[in-house]
Amino acid sequence: MKPISQMTREEKLQEIIEYNPCRIERNAVLRYLLAVRRNDTEQIAYFESFGKSVRHIILNVRTYERGLIFGYIGKQFNEHGWINGMLPIVEDIKLDTFNTIHIGQSIDGTYAVTINWCTGTAGGGSHPSVWDEPVRDYKEAVRQGIRLLEQQYNKAEHSSDSDRGNYNPNIIRNLKSKLLELKRQYTQPRQLSLF
Repeated sequence: MKPISQMTREEKLQEIIEYNPCRIERNAVLRYLLAVRRNDTEQIAYFESFGKSVRHIILNVRTYERGLIFGYIGKQFNEHGWINGMLPIVEDIKLDTFNTIHIGQSIDGTYAVTINWCTGTAGGGSHPSVWDEPVRDYKEAVRQGIRLLEQQYNKAEHSSDSDRGNYNPNIIRNLKSKLLELKRQYTQPRQLSLF
């Protein structure tokens, strides 16, 4: 398949129309479609600088534009031509091996917070990225991470009524007490002494 930048206007329109975007991609696809229909060479060049196919273009455009919120201004493609939206982790706050708050920080100092959690055999998690909610202050990032774990443990506790294998009540109780201690350590004011 030849790159979309080498296709005729009609071929580009056909490729864009045949692409089946999910709801969150529709705006970017529409902008690209309108640029091609209106023969807006500047906008066409913008979109086509992100990839060789409609899917490649749309995913990279969305990641690039979301990265602008975090202060990223350049297009940095990996060896496969994709823009990576992951943020470097500046701190991992661990409750135990499987329950962690990840705090990522972008180049402009904006933070993103994610968690890894496990309450028996159920669990989940992710790496901080431009797709997470931007947080401007480090202390607020820690508080947000604690809130995310609290919410997850409360959901797990509710689910433990019907599914004790995936949501072990003893593990959840233990994790909640560790989280309470972590909350005290990171969010409560400390009294300083001179001696």
